[in-house]
Amino acid sequence: MRERRCVLKMQAEAEESLVRLVLDPDGTLVPDVAARLPGRGVWVSADAALIDAAVSSGQLAKAVSRSLKTGVPRSAVPEDLSAQIDRLLVRRLLDRLGLEQRAGHVVTGFDKIKAALAKRGAGKPRLLLAATDGADDGRRKLKAAVGDTVPVVALFDREALSKALGRDNVVHVLLMNSGGADKFEADVGRLMMMRGVAPLTCDAQGNEG
Repeated sequence: MRERRCVLKMQAEAEESLVRLVLDPDGTLVPDVAARLPGRGVWVSADAALIDAAVSSGQLAKAVSRSLKTGVPRSAVPEDLSAQIDRLLVRRLLDRLGLEQRAGHVVTGFDKIKAALAKRGAGKPRLLLAATDGADDGRRKLKAAVGDTVPVVALFDREALSKALGRDNVVHVLLMNSGGADKFEADVGRLMMMRGVAPLTCDAQGNEG
């Protein structure tokens, strides 16, 4: 597992629990959740409370200045940096969900999910997404159907899920195992950490903010 050093904690952590920050051409610090933007960057723990405190106190600007060996004024660090990271992770997850659907790795709807789970030779379920505004009863029944080894996550409401998948009234989404599922699960974990929700486990649930 690849590790990076958090610029605030000054300790190595798994890259999946960190977010990269870079200075854009205008000298503003911006989140790079895909870790693909050009230029030198720094890494920070996916922890909104930690980031907010460091932005407010000016600690983040100082830490980035030391790491990049260049002067970064407090004005170059957006006050809503943690909110920007949250929005970008949400967009990245919903875009990925659309890609997984086009690749045939997504099943939606209570009845279709149950049928897919019962079908022999079907792919291995990886993650169950439940709309935050869906009924608790349906979530419990599907949780029983997928078993204790499949995490159930509630991060998006049905409007967000429906828009991502181009369908109406999407309440339950089963993501099957795939290469893309690894990236999706890693980003789910980062978003949950940003929101102060317990790490992703088979019983983990988060709430869309």
